Amino acid sequence: MPVADPAQESADLDARLMRLRAALPDLKGVTLTTRSGLLLAAAVDDGGDADVLAALGADLLASSEAVARGLAGGEPREATVRGPGRHVIVLAVGEAAALVALTDALTPSASVLPDLREAARELAEALAG
Repeated sequence: MPVADPAQESADLDARLMRLRAALPDLKGVTLTTRSGLLLAAAVDDGGDADVLAALGADLLASSEAVARGLAGGEPREATVRGPGRHVIVLAVGEAAALVALTDALTPSASVLPDLREAARELAEALAG
């Protein structure tokens, strides 16, 4: 059985995120992060800080999990924060990762969520196998 090359896996994840950005031009940035905030892959606009987006997105998902367990009785699949200029959308990617997307405030979340959900599902499969 061949041993996975970590550099190749990282490049594959980066390529997946670049294809996602190409398919969704409203995304200003997208990262794949561990639940602890470690950046695994990124495709962000020039000048964007992928590490910050990854870390804050992981923190948002962790905070959402605490709220969901305490009030909603389960695990969240996603969380959205709408700011005056940008929106951050975080989706669980399996048990160990998160997909973090950044859009401008004029982009309706509903216009990108179906594709982000599909990407999260595909990334979970890729990370699992």
